[in-house]
Amino acid sequence: MSGYFLPPHVHFCQRGDAFVFLDLKQDDYMLVNGAAATALRALSSTRPDAPSLPEQQLSDALNELVKGGLLTNDGSGRAIAPTQIEVAVDNLVDQETLLDTSVTLGQIVNFFVACSAAKLSLRWRSIEATVMSVARRKEKRASRPIDMTRARALTAAFLKLRGLFPANYLCLFDSLALLHFLAKYDIHPTWVFAVRLEPWAAHCWVQHQQYTFNEEAEDAVAYTPVMVI
Repeated sequence: MSGYFLPPHVHFCQRGDAFVFLDLKQDDYMLVNGAAATALRALSSTRPDAPSLPEQQLSDALNELVKGGLLTNDGSGRAIAPTQIEVAVDNLVDQETLLDTSVTLGQIVNFFVACSAAKLSLRWRSIEATVMSVARRKEKRASRPIDMTRARALTAAFLKLRGLFPANYLCLFDSLALLHFLAKYDIHPTWVFAVRLEPWAAHCWVQHQQYTFNEEAEDAVAYTPVMVI
């Protein structure tokens, strides 16, 4: 069945037979299972043996998702496909690198500017506006491959300085602050939002290819990415 799309502010992933949606406008995660999940699997699969429902049940289930704002009939939306990203298997910064890292005055200044910007954004702007701002900046400026040696040194400097900024260690703040910091050096990695179901948890981190910047790779693998920026 055609005519259904993802709104720009909605992202999703599949966990087993269920789907988890992230609606940035509502700043909310939603679990979709049952008939709606069966309809989504049929709609987003190209396999001939994909699970399906009678036409009317399929239409009813998908229209419920439209009413909930998770799908749209607007042809300007995106194709319905779960979020995909390379699985992270390595930490960008190890303990030895962190201990050996020295920081410059310029890095200290950029660190405090980046952390302040992240704190203000999360306090006064919606999560949708914050995420879209990062996405637009990356689209405009990420025109060359990331120098991983330079990214490692800068990330280590950020992590070493992190204790100087008076804010709790929370994944959303820390990831956004790190992205702001690295952007000052024209380094634009990926912001990964992810979930797990049992027990339920939502998490985010910064990643490029197989490297996690501010999360242990062995912990990140327990989550399924629901949105990548």
